[in-house]
Amino acid sequence: MKVLWIVNMLLPDAAEYLGVKTGFSGTWMINMSREIANSGDVELAIACVYGDEFKDFTVNNIRYFCIPGNGKTMLFYNEKLIKYWDIIEERFNADIVNFHGTEYSHGVSYLRKYKDKKKVLTIQGVMAKISPERCGGLPLSVLLRYRTIKEWLHFNGMLEQKYLSNRNVKYETEIIKSMQYVTGRTDWDKYYMQSINPDIKYFRCYYDLREEFYHAPKWNIDNVNRNTIYAAGSAQAPMKGGHIVIEALNLVKREIPNVKAIFLASKQENGKLVPTNGYTKYIADLIKKYNLEDNVEFVSGQRGDGVIKLMTNSHITVVPSAIENASATLREAMHLGSPCIAAFRGGMTELVDDGKSGFLYDYTEYEFLAGRIVQMLRDDELAKEFSRNAIEKSSAWHNKEKNKDDYIRMYKIIFED
Repeated sequence: MKVLWIVNMLLPDAAEYLGVKTGFSGTWMINMSREIANSGDVELAIACVYGDEFKDFTVNNIRYFCIPGNGKTMLFYNEKLIKYWDIIEERFNADIVNFHGTEYSHGVSYLRKYKDKKKVLTIQGVMAKISPERCGGLPLSVLLRYRTIKEWLHFNGMLEQKYLSNRNVKYETEIIKSMQYVTGRTDWDKYYMQSINPDIKYFRCYYDLREEFYHAPKWNIDNVNRNTIYAAGSAQAPMKGGHIVIEALNLVKREIPNVKAIFLASKQENGKLVPTNGYTKYIADLIKKYNLEDNVEFVSGQRGDGVIKLMTNSHITVVPSAIENASATLREAMHLGSPCIAAFRGGMTELVDDGKSGFLYDYTEYEFLAGRIVQMLRDDELAKEFSRNAIEKSSAWHNKEKNKDDYIRMYKIIFED
């Protein structure tokens, strides 16, 4: 059974073969691709957009096809990509094509030409739901005030990102309507898929974590830096809710003066944020406004081991996104047992049992978030109870053998259907 994945990134094994670096997103695909390729049931190929020329090579039992292009090639529909899909079809001729995500349009040209192929969509984010939240609830006055000169010159600020999201929703809808099958992880994504395509067949298949997380020590209250909050990459984009955390932190500081929030940043110096766009300028101004310079720390983007250290060393983890499906950050934190607070948005409502394995709060209500943070930081028994329950709940999602078997079982059902 031959399966072709169409993905949005260059996976690490292929990047290492080419001698280049790759990003931090899509990490769940790393382990799953290896497991499936080595199962003996599936001959796996992975196609992505990368580089200046078409490439066809095999690494660790997986065949990779690199279509020439960059981020713009994926973002804007390009009919010229058909010639590369023709090459891939001629050379590989998959029985099943598995699209990963609907955020980009590079696979649309494949869909339009190869309509009779058996196709399954692995849903990641939902653009139709992400797009309205792209600016994180910030008013137009803030969006305009904090535009950088570069954003004015290149038209690539927060408003333009929202426009592009709106524009690509039509491609997402086309992708969903073109699919016979879809796999997801939450009822939230299931019901949305079925609202667009009532005939679509839905499979519940969970993601693996990065390999490091399966061997990492669990969170332990005796080993944490007290009153430290890990807020991940929330300060990097408005819809990730970093400004909500800053607003809450200002209130928490009244009760716990030494509280500290740790954020990932695209650029930082000695733990201080270096603004690179309008949103990070806004974050920097909020920090200054509330005199929180000693209560925040920024660290550069982290690989798996770095994220594990941040989560297990922090007292709690906060995931304040305006929209998520099954947040990778939240799942990783729960797997490690870090007590979590998450916004009551999207699929996160299914991950956390409020008051049992963590806390939920409504995205904009930073006052309530502040109260929950104080409650969790002051109550060690509550934090330990959340930790135990989160580990127990997440163990069902991250069973590598079961996840691999579920994927292969899905492929066999589709193949025989």
